[in-house]
Amino acid sequence: MKKLSILLLVALPLMAAAAHKYYFSVTQADYDAQEHSLKMVTRVFYDDLEKAFQERYDASIKVDATYDQDKLDAYIQRYFDQKLIISINGKPQQLNYIGHKDEVDYVVCFIEVTGIQDLRSIAIENTLLMDVFPDQKNVIHLNAKGKKKSFLLTEGNDKAMLNFSE
Repeated sequence: MKKLSILLLVALPLMAAAAHKYYFSVTQADYDAQEHSLKMVTRVFYDDLEKAFQERYDASIKVDATYDQDKLDAYIQRYFDQKLIISINGKPQQLNYIGHKDEVDYVVCFIEVTGIQDLRSIAIENTLLMDVFPDQKNVIHLNAKGKKKSFLLTEGNDKAMLNFSE
């Protein structure tokens, strides 16, 4: 009986932790002064992205290698254009979606903003997956002009801002 009690004390919290899913994405954004561009890499769990696409666009979408990759890229670009807003010096910027690659548990998306002259501020609004998962957290690691800063964005607090003084 004592062994069963110990087993339950250890197993129940572990089972509860395994049943709870965390929703988050990570975006690394690096300013390249020589190329005048902001290069971003975003990692999103493939099943979360798939659920968002199925709810928003088409229930038959699969976020994996079996799905038409050109169609998938079009959906990713469309979604990111709506959910990831970049402003440079207070002006919204056009995202250049470069593509994606599949990893074991997540999709890695490559995005760039080009033509950045005289960088004074970067603002990033990231609401990826927040409409599907209210507990979604989006981490932004921003590296520009010698400054490094990380932000934890949540629903209602979905904007990161970094100002540079000359």
